[in-house]
Amino acid sequence: MPNVFNTFDPVKEIILGDVDVNAIKINDERKQKRIEFIFDKTKEELLSFQELLEGRGIKVHRPSVFPNVPIQTPFWSSHGTRIPLTPRDLFFVLGDTLIESAMCEQERFFETFYFRDIILGHFHKGAKWMSMPIPRHDYRLVPDDDTVPNFDPIMDAPSCLQYGKDVFVNIRGAGNTLGHQWLESTFGDKYKFHLVDQDNIIGHLDSQMAILRPGLLYTYHNRDRLPAFFKDWDIINFDPTEDRKMSASQEIIDTRIQDSDFENTVLGINCLSLDRNTVVMWEHYKENKQITTQFEKHGIEIIFVPFTYSHFYNQGVTCLTLELERHTPEGLVRY
Repeated sequence: MPNVFNTFDPVKEIILGDVDVNAIKINDERKQKRIEFIFDKTKEELLSFQELLEGRGIKVHRPSVFPNVPIQTPFWSSHGTRIPLTPRDLFFVLGDTLIESAMCEQERFFETFYFRDIILGHFHKGAKWMSMPIPRHDYRLVPDDDTVPNFDPIMDAPSCLQYGKDVFVNIRGAGNTLGHQWLESTFGDKYKFHLVDQDNIIGHLDSQMAILRPGLLYTYHNRDRLPAFFKDWDIINFDPTEDRKMSASQEIIDTRIQDSDFENTVLGINCLSLDRNTVVMWEHYKENKQITTQFEKHGIEIIFVPFTYSHFYNQGVTCLTLELERHTPEGLVRY
């Protein structure tokens, strides 16, 4: 059953994304062959990641795949749906409720369907399941200067970061005021929603900061740019310069495969806590002494997992995963 109250207690059940070469067809032979090569390597590495998680006693779900076809609605048309690689963008589990987000990108309109069988399986067992209002995806929803107009409620799932009864929300770059209002009106009786400073933080919060455990934050932001909530916390810092360069140097082949928001996506921050003393990061950070030394100082083990084309996809560990259950004996509390 879905049961998530924070980002650091022991993971018991998780969704891991996938790729399928049959889902994407590109009218360019060179690009198609490159995608097929990348997908083959990605599938191999995702299977290895799955085996690692299962070896630690974590139940792992994988999405279904359906053919990618052009989409037509009364408001817009698109050349297809994104690949089922990033469940984190689509859903968030708030306590015992699984929520489908409302995203501003047209190519993501039917992306949740890849995961429908997983969600239905939990629903049949009694899980709570709800969706944000389906956006019309009119042209007025296209982000302009990292601002999503308030035409419909919009909120990418990783624009929310839960810490017990406190939930941090970003409405710039991947959400809007109506999305925040929907959260408040739907869950405001149980949770306090904290808006982060829109001048300092843009985009998904899981690529901005990670709550590793109470009192310890991992981020690339200076302390004065963070919410006041964290003013007395210990901070593990990360320099995002090389990360951004590596992502920005990638060839954009198809937006159904890649995320082009390089400026606001820092993959080095995007790590998955398996418990309060263990995190997963991509393998290429293994030689980064800035990271390893600081984590070791705080008694946190890093498990490094290979993901060769992380910067090609512009996706981190949390992007590719979604916890459905963490073991939190105390339940919903204010830390």
